[in-house]
Amino acid sequence: MLLKAAKRIFFAVFLISTFEINVPFSISAETARGEEEQFGFAIHLMERGDLDLALLEFERLVYLFPHGQRSQRARLLAGVCQLESGRYGKARDIFEEILALSTDSRISGRAFFFLAECYYRQGNLRDAEYYFNFVVENYSDSLLIQSALYRLGWTKMRENKWKEAFRMLLAVDGEGTLGDSAKEISALVLKGEELPLKDPSTAGMLAGAIPGMGHAYVGRYRDAAAAFIVNALFVWAAVEAFDQDHEVLGGILGFLELGWYAGNIYSAVNAAHKHNRKVQENFRKDFMDMLRLQPLFSKDGTCGIYLSIRY
Repeated sequence: MLLKAAKRIFFAVFLISTFEINVPFSISAETARGEEEQFGFAIHLMERGDLDLALLEFERLVYLFPHGQRSQRARLLAGVCQLESGRYGKARDIFEEILALSTDSRISGRAFFFLAECYYRQGNLRDAEYYFNFVVENYSDSLLIQSALYRLGWTKMRENKWKEAFRMLLAVDGEGTLGDSAKEISALVLKGEELPLKDPSTAGMLAGAIPGMGHAYVGRYRDAAAAFIVNALFVWAAVEAFDQDHEVLGGILGFLELGWYAGNIYSAVNAAHKHNRKVQENFRKDFMDMLRLQPLFSKDGTCGIYLSIRY
């Protein structure tokens, strides 16, 4: 009886030890494999251009494996999907959440970069410049720094600060597509200083001297003719009214003419600004910014940014 009892106890201990040792390792291995497959499938969807489906799969991974090895990277890529889909507010929320929680400098550096990209695409150049500069000053990743410098060059171009854009682009010393593109653009960007711009003050003074001359200065000859004729007619009508002792009518016509005269000056100044914006925008269009952001994660789990620029 004692022998049978001992055998039973030994068998029970064996089962318990087997369960405690083997089962957790089996579950852990299965979990890691499931997380890897989930992440790989989401990456596949993202590379294929199915951003909404990729976003769903990244969020599913974060939900199923909140403490997994790829959870933070999945969250980062979910933000990129929102960014590339034009949902900048949602993308910013994700990146800001990552920055509040992440302790991985590789993840936080890219979160700052993509946060800056959100502001850049929204036209909030001041905040974009701040965060791109933050990346340059606080991270050592060469690819990340060169990418931020490149974007800073484009930010300065959009602000029509051609010399500063030149300095930023010249600082991009990386090799390959990014560095070559920066060098080509920097060689031409200073031509922005030579654009045929019109001085708004000159346009206003010419319009004040002779109605319509300000519009003619900026090349808007039809508007110039219309401004001259309308102002001339009101002046003539007001003079005729006073000559015929119609003081009230003359006063009304004179008051209206004052409004047309002031409007002619304002319109000429505005036309000069519009002319300058159009010239600068057309110049920037010569530099086709085809930068696409596609974070890639190598087999060892490190982060990278794939930049495809077509000039």
